[in-house]
Amino acid sequence: MGRGKVELKRIENPTRRQVSFSKRKNGLLKKAFELSILCDAEFWRTEIDDLKKSIVNLEAKLKHCAGEDLMMLGLKELKQLERQLKIAVERVRSRKRRIIAESIAFLKKRELKG
Repeated sequence: MGRGKVELKRIENPTRRQVSFSKRKNGLLKKAFELSILCDAEFWRTEIDDLKKSIVNLEAKLKHCAGEDLMMLGLKELKQLERQLKIAVERVRSRKRRIIAESIAFLKKRELKG
């Protein structure tokens, strides 16, 4: 008896998202390690190491975007991060304005009908 299919969508709760990430990451690394033993494939070990490095780098970037662990960044990196955050804020504001405009249009349309 297996589990049913799970709809893949972003986990909004940050704690649950981190727990799910850790479990899935460890599961993938375990499977890759087992496959390297079963198939005598040494390249999987280098792939695992590369994957671990990528994960560490991405986790660091995520922390930087959240305003954490900034002490290790130099002026150039801080300026680049600030630029990226400004772009992200503008995208969020643009999306918010679009949703508000759509809501206003919908309400006006509904008011005219009713």
